[in-house]
Amino acid sequence: MSPEAEACYTALFAFRRGADLDALSSTGRCPEELERDLQELERLGLAARMGSEWQAIPLPEAVRVLKARRDAELESALQAADALHSRLLGSIGNGDGLQSVMGPSEVQGMLNRICEEAKKEICGFDKPPYVTTRSATREWLEANSAEYQALNRGVELRGVYHPGFGPERLKEMSLFISHGERARTGDVPMKLVLVDHSVALIPAPSSYVNREIRATLVRHPILVDALQSLFEAVWDRSVTIVAGQDGPRRDPRRGSLINLLMTGATDVAIAGQLGVTERSVRRWIAELMDELEVQTRLQLGAALARSEAMREDMQRLAPQEGPELR
Repeated sequence: MSPEAEACYTALFAFRRGADLDALSSTGRCPEELERDLQELERLGLAARMGSEWQAIPLPEAVRVLKARRDAELESALQAADALHSRLLGSIGNGDGLQSVMGPSEVQGMLNRICEEAKKEICGFDKPPYVTTRSATREWLEANSAEYQALNRGVELRGVYHPGFGPERLKEMSLFISHGERARTGDVPMKLVLVDHSVALIPAPSSYVNREIRATLVRHPILVDALQSLFEAVWDRSVTIVAGQDGPRRDPRRGSLINLLMTGATDVAIAGQLGVTERSVRRWIAELMDELEVQTRLQLGAALARSEAMREDMQRLAPQEGPELR
C-alpha cells in the first residue's frame, strides 16, 4: 500500500458510516488524487464504494478476504503445476513401456495414431462413459474415424461391446458391423484398444467423470500379451451381435424355429410343428450355432435372446436412418 493510500484509509476509517470526497479533503489531497487512493484501497479490499460515498473495511475482515483470495490463487497454481507435470512425464515416458497421456485431444490423437499404424488387426473393448454423444454417419466415420479407415485398408476389427449401449452408440455400431467389424456383446471389464498384438491404449473410465481425460499407452511386450489374453478370454465368452434386421434367418420357417427354440421346445416337437424331419431341425440348429459362433445349446439360447433384442433395437432405428442400417 502506498503512503498516500494508507493516510486515506486512516482518514476514511474515522467516518464509520462512510464519507465522500469532500469529507476526505482534510487529507490535503485533491479529488483526483483521492479517487486514485480510494481505488487502490478498493483493489486491496480495504474500501468499498457505496454510491457517491466510500466506507473503510475493517482490517481483520479485509485480511481474511485477502488470505482466501491468495489461497485460491495458490491452489489454482498448484493444480496447474500438477497437470503440467503429469503431461511432461507422459510426453517423456519412463522407459518401461508405459506412457501417460493426458487430455481428451491428446488421448484421441494417440488413439488415431496407433490405429493409423495398424497393419493386421485392431481389438477393442467398448464401454461407457464416453466423452461426447455423437450422431455418426458413414461419411463422418470415413473422414474422422481411424478405426473405420483401418477397415478400408483391410485391417481386421474385432470389438466387444458392453450391454446397455444407447441409440446413438447403436447406430454407430451398426455402421461398423455393416462395414466388416466382427462385434460381440458381453461383460466388458474396461476400456481397451489393442493394435497388432504390439501396443495397447487403456483409457481410465474414472477420468471421464471429471473430464480430465487420461489414458496409458502400453508397449511392454509382457503387458501387451496379458491384455491380449484378457481380450481373447472376454471375446470367447461373449455373444455375436447380429446387426441385420432379419438376423440369421434365411428360410421363412427358421423364424418359427428360433421362436420355438427360445420357448425350450425339443427337436421332436419343433419338427412336428414345422412339418420337417428331426434331421432338418438339427441341421438348422447347427447352422445357427455356426452363425452365432457358439458351441452349446445353452450358449445358443443366450445368443438368440441377445440377438433378438439387438434386432428389435435395429428395427426401431431403421425408419430414422433409412438405408444406413441394414
